[in-house]
Amino acid sequence: MSAERERAGLLALSLTRWPVGRLGLALALSMLAVVPMGLVGSASASTVTTSDELAIDLVAAPAGSGIVRPGEPMSVRVTITNTGSVSTGDVLVSLEVDGAAVADSAQLGEWFAGATIATSSVVVASARVSALDPAASAVLDLIVPAADSVFSGSFGARLTTITAASADAPADAPALARDRTAVVWLPDNTTAPVAATTFVAAIATPGESAAFLSAETLAGYTAAGGALTRTLDAAAGRPVLLAIDPRVIASIRLLGVDAPPDAVAFLDRLLAAPNESFVLPWADADPVATITAASVALPRPEGTGVVSSTESNAAQTPAPSPSPDDSLSIDELAEWPATFGGVAWAEAGSLTSAAVSVLTDDGTSVLLAPASSLESSGAVQEFADLRVLRADDALSAAAREASLAVSQQRFDRAMARVSAILAASASTEPSIPAIIPLARDRLAGTDRLIDTIAQTVALPWAAGASVTQALSRPAVSSSVIEPLADEALSGAVRGALDAEANDRTFASIAVNPTAITDLRRLQLLAALSLGWGESSVDALHQFTRDSTTLRSSVRVIESSKITLLADRASLPITVQNDLDVAVRVFVKVEPDSTQLRVLDSRVEALVEPQSQTRALVPVESLTNGQVDITISVRDADDRIVGDPKRVSLNLQAGWETAGTIAIAIALVLLLGFGIARDIRKRRRRRAEPE
Repeated sequence: MSAERERAGLLALSLTRWPVGRLGLALALSMLAVVPMGLVGSASASTVTTSDELAIDLVAAPAGSGIVRPGEPMSVRVTITNTGSVSTGDVLVSLEVDGAAVADSAQLGEWFAGATIATSSVVVASARVSALDPAASAVLDLIVPAADSVFSGSFGARLTTITAASADAPADAPALARDRTAVVWLPDNTTAPVAATTFVAAIATPGESAAFLSAETLAGYTAAGGALTRTLDAAAGRPVLLAIDPRVIASIRLLGVDAPPDAVAFLDRLLAAPNESFVLPWADADPVATITAASVALPRPEGTGVVSSTESNAAQTPAPSPSPDDSLSIDELAEWPATFGGVAWAEAGSLTSAAVSVLTDDGTSVLLAPASSLESSGAVQEFADLRVLRADDALSAAAREASLAVSQQRFDRAMARVSAILAASASTEPSIPAIIPLARDRLAGTDRLIDTIAQTVALPWAAGASVTQALSRPAVSSSVIEPLADEALSGAVRGALDAEANDRTFASIAVNPTAITDLRRLQLLAALSLGWGESSVDALHQFTRDSTTLRSSVRVIESSKITLLADRASLPITVQNDLDVAVRVFVKVEPDSTQLRVLDSRVEALVEPQSQTRALVPVESLTNGQVDITISVRDADDRIVGDPKRVSLNLQAGWETAGTIAIAIALVLLLGFGIARDIRKRRRRRAEPE
């Protein structure tokens, strides 16, 4: 029987099962079945749900980064998990390979994205897995003893599919789940072409909306196990281009002696790292979002928002608690000796020809751009004076998946994809620069990131290289593929830009307006950060909501009905200031009728931070009765600040005069009574001796 199985292509299979609540182990051997394949159906994910209750997650990872050599076995580890609510029944797992056709990088990108590609795949291994209860998993290795029996032809990537189907279902029944991978055939006496490989990693803090990072936040990021420290541990001294967020640098320097020791040490390590580097926009803001949405370049930081003691004394208002380095400008705080200047890093689906033009005019000289945004397939391209480094989208996606993998199985799966795409790219042009941008919305852990970089450059067709080497290559002329408009994102960007413009107008009431405008500009850039990922629209909407809250921080305190008993009186209006800076505003009262005349239509009020003051508006009652008034706070240009308030006044214009007369009469009567009484007493005393 053993000989028969060997002739049929016997596979050694190991199967481990984890049902809920217990651990079981089983071994399964299966006869090789070889059947031709026509079109492989599309599947963009490894899970196919066939009903509301039955669902399977399938993850397949070739061993050894998917490298297959003559005379050696080919092994693919498969993990099956029942994510449904019912038992799966027995499952047949099949490994299909197109061993002759070499796939190029474009085909691999489409393949991993789930596109339907015509292949001549055959089933080279299969195994039967007994029924899985809900939440149970099984792990098995599909092994082809000799790869020569499956592969032929020249060096290159081969498309590979792993399918899970119901063991008792008809042959034409839909699969329960399918996962796609690829392996690289490396024949004997073959020298693989080599791609000069460079990763791009962000030294940034994604998902932070603050203008500056607090000491507590920095302490968390730069501690021994912090995300920034882990990223630097993985990247330092390796072929990684560091993209540095100036917010991290400036936040540490602004804190001065109050900065956490770990943050200061991190800054020293970053400065000492031998890696090439460039500086990102503040908070890793999207360099093209404002261009696409509003045809304006990305706004630049203006200041720190910290009011110096000199400015405070001149304005006669108390200054915020000073920082040890509050005398430094924003440019001085963020200054960094980067290798490259004028570098922009665009994400997939965002680059437009208009953005390229504005970026060039704004001083950008090098652009990192995704391949999906470029017409040309050249590794180094140019638009007039702008040099473009092309990054393969599928390669970047696979590397990001590997660096963020939560399990060894998913890491191996992603690295097999990296290996196949890089091999295909290297075959296109020897020594082609391969630029691999890593994730910006999440920071990878040290181990996964180190392993991703190390295993990639250890591939026979990859070698670590510098961006300087890539930029020295001849460039081909190119153009941009215009993306589909993202109306939700563009609308959110325009809303945020409008909100910041309104904030600048509002800030004119502050004694030190830059204390507001500087911080709001930095917060706008933080809201535009690419680190938000899929939450970008929500972050921009939150900035807009914060703007509304800010502009309502100075307001009139509502009061109940007021009664005025005098013809002329001072109407007390209370103004609240919830800001951390003093404001100078003007209170305006507008009556609905002519019963009340306002003697001063602009009463100035200086309101200290986090306090309130009372402005006295002189008014004159012309007749008795009730009148409604509108009270508003205005800036020096008579623009309304906050929401106006409506108050009812009860006018009793004659009551003050009548009261005064009554009191005067009473006093006269009392005086007369007192005089008369005194006269009677004197007469009585004179009459007594007589």
